[in-house]
Amino acid sequence: MKRRFTKVAVATSIVILSACSSSSYLDEPLVTPQLPASWHTDAESLKDNQSWVTPIATDQLLEFISIGLNTNQELIQLALEVEVKKQQLNVSDSSFWPELNLSANSGRSGDSDDSTSFNNLSLDLSYELDIWGKLSDNARASKLNLLTAEANYQQARDALVADVVIAYYKVVTSAELVKLFERRTENAKLNFEIIESGYLQGLNESLDVYLTQNEYHSEKSNLLSQRSQHNQDIRTLERLLGGYPAGKLLIDEKLPLLPQGIKIGVPSELVKRKPELQAAWYQLLSQDALVAYTQKQRYPALRLGADIGTSSSDIANLLSGDYSSWSVFGGITAPIFNAGRLASQTEQQKLKLKQQEQQYLSTLFNAFEVVENNLDLDASLQQQYRSTLKAQENALQAETLSFEQYQSGLVSYTTVLDAQNRAFVAQSSVISLKNQIIANRIGLHLALGGDLDASVTEEE
Repeated sequence: MKRRFTKVAVATSIVILSACSSSSYLDEPLVTPQLPASWHTDAESLKDNQSWVTPIATDQLLEFISIGLNTNQELIQLALEVEVKKQQLNVSDSSFWPELNLSANSGRSGDSDDSTSFNNLSLDLSYELDIWGKLSDNARASKLNLLTAEANYQQARDALVADVVIAYYKVVTSAELVKLFERRTENAKLNFEIIESGYLQGLNESLDVYLTQNEYHSEKSNLLSQRSQHNQDIRTLERLLGGYPAGKLLIDEKLPLLPQGIKIGVPSELVKRKPELQAAWYQLLSQDALVAYTQKQRYPALRLGADIGTSSSDIANLLSGDYSSWSVFGGITAPIFNAGRLASQTEQQKLKLKQQEQQYLSTLFNAFEVVENNLDLDASLQQQYRSTLKAQENALQAETLSFEQYQSGLVSYTTVLDAQNRAFVAQSSVISLKNQIIANRIGLHLALGGDLDASVTEEE
């Protein structure tokens, strides 16, 4: 009867231990919300899969990306963080192995009449049984922390590729705007010379001279400002490449117009595909494991141990002594009273888990928001570009016609200035829109978890 009771007790203990080792404190319904079957933003024109690399990745840009991936300081820090987490995992895994220590002691004891020397040398072996799964929870948290760091590193690589591409074409954009400002300044100077010559001949009024002179000096100021902006954009790119911001990079490219096609997938794929969301999920699971670990800190711990050694009054005899002295032992330690410290630690980790759940949801829905916004903006920018292109064509014709009519005395010079301003706004808008389309499309690839790092590697 006693043996039968013992078997039942053992079986019951195994069930309890299994339940303890597999416990989870996650609010599963909360952190696995129902996702829509498709994106809410209409993106029919984007469903054809197109590589972002081919239309815009020049040899120089690919070289810059390669440099950035190898020298960017922030990225290197994240790579080192991955190595730190690997070492932390090794520390956690070492808990599953016995610990062996060598100890040597030497001393002297006695009273006022006599004293004795003692020396001992021993090997001590200790091992904690993972009966509750506590060590497993700690190791699981460390493994998930490593996965989090790896996902964060991959997300950072993709983000750096996107940042380099965007910064590169921002430099190209600012360079094209500099050329536009130079042409506009030169035209303003030429107009001033023509108007001034006409005034000296009595053909134009002094007001027109002042207006053209004011326009010329304003354009010179704008040109200097745009050149400064161009230098700033170059320095931004240089810092992304991990170098000194000297403003010395030479880039001579034109802004391409991206095709509309891109594979957008469905919302549910984003959770598995985007490293940022993977990192947030791993971090949530790690906190869940940490809750389990702190909960099991309150349970009894079973340790086994053994030692073998020798002792001698003469230290020279230790290494050649008799090592027949040994012992084997086992022990259980259990917390009895700690003023609620362990309970509070467990509750603290549970509250942090609740925070992590909300953080994960925030990260998840923010990721969807970025995709929806970029999809909407992509379609809008394409339409804006086509309309602005037509506006530019009309504005340039109006600029030429207005100056001809002014020279014929049909319109005032303010009409010429207005036409010139409209032409300039249209031209600068076309340049800026082409850059915005590139930046938004790269941002959309990044938001969709498009693995920009791998795309560049495949292209190379």
